[in-house]
Amino acid sequence: MSRLRVGLLSNPTAALGTAHRVGRQVGNLLRLSGISVVDLSGSSAHVARARALEVRNTLTALVVVGGDGTVSLGAEVVANTPVRLGVVPAGSGNDFARALGLPENNPQEATRALLHALSRPVVTIDAIEITAASGTALPHRSLALGNVNLGFDALVNARANSASRGHAVRYTTAVLRELPAFRPLPYWLSIDDGERIDMDASLITLSNSGVFGGGMRIVPEARVDDGVLELVTLTGIGRTKLLRFFPRVFRGTHTTVEGFGVQPVQKVTVGLRNDRRLRAYADGEPRIDLPVTARVLPGAVRILAELKRGDR
Repeated sequence: MSRLRVGLLSNPTAALGTAHRVGRQVGNLLRLSGISVVDLSGSSAHVARARALEVRNTLTALVVVGGDGTVSLGAEVVANTPVRLGVVPAGSGNDFARALGLPENNPQEATRALLHALSRPVVTIDAIEITAASGTALPHRSLALGNVNLGFDALVNARANSASRGHAVRYTTAVLRELPAFRPLPYWLSIDDGERIDMDASLITLSNSGVFGGGMRIVPEARVDDGVLELVTLTGIGRTKLLRFFPRVFRGTHTTVEGFGVQPVQKVTVGLRNDRRLRAYADGEPRIDLPVTARVLPGAVRILAELKRGDR
C-alpha cells in the first residue's frame, strides 16, 4: 500500500461545506492506511482541475469528494488514462453514487470501500462526452458519468441549482415553479449519425447511470458498462400529466406512461427548431447551449467500485 499515491479532490462548497470536512476525514484515514495522499482541492473547479492535471501521471487514483458535478470533473481528469477514480459522495444529490450503491454519509465506510477496490482488479465504466454541434471549441473536455439533460429536466435543474434547500426538495419545488409556463419543445435529433428527426417533446435525456433529480430512477435497467447510452424521451404529454409523471419516477411506475420511450444509442445530436436558448445540463451542472452532440465513451473511466448486479 505504501507505493500507492492518491490525489484527493474535495469540493469546498458542496453540501454547504460538508464535502470539505468529509474530505479531510477521508484523507486522514487513507494516510493511516499507509497511502501517500496529495490534496488537490482548490477554490474553484478550474483551479482543482489544473492541479489534478499537473500531477495526474504520478497518481494511482484520484478520489473526489462532493456531488455529481465533482464526480464529472474527476472523470474529465482521469478518462482514458490508467488513473482510477474513487468517489466519496458528499454533495446534495449524489445520484451517481446512488446508482452504484456507494456508501453515503459515512466517511469510514467510504474509505474502506476505496481501499478494498484498490486491491481488486480494475473495473471500467462508460462516460458521456459532450461537444458543441456547431463546432465551437470548449475550454476543456466536457464529460459526464450520469446524465445529460436537454428538456424540461434541464430547466428544472437550472432553477433547482439557484435554491438553497436540500436537493430533493429543491428539485420538487423547481418542478412546480417551472411547470406553469412550460410547453413541449420543438427538437430536431440525429441518432447515431442518421437522418434528422423532428420531435416535440417535454423530456429528452441521455442517461448512463439511470438516476437523476435526487433519486429518480428514470431508466431502472440502465448499466454503466454496456457501451451504450439510453435516450429517454417523453412526448405527447401536457402539463397536468407531466406534473403527475415525476412522482411516478421515484416509484418506478413511469415506464408505462404513454409517450415515454427509451432507446439505446451511441451518439445523439440534439437542437431546437426555434430561436429559444436552452442550456444542456450534465450531472447537475450547466454545460453548453443546444445544439449539442453527446456520445458514449465505452470503458473510458476506471472506477474504484464493485458494480452491483443492478449496475451491470
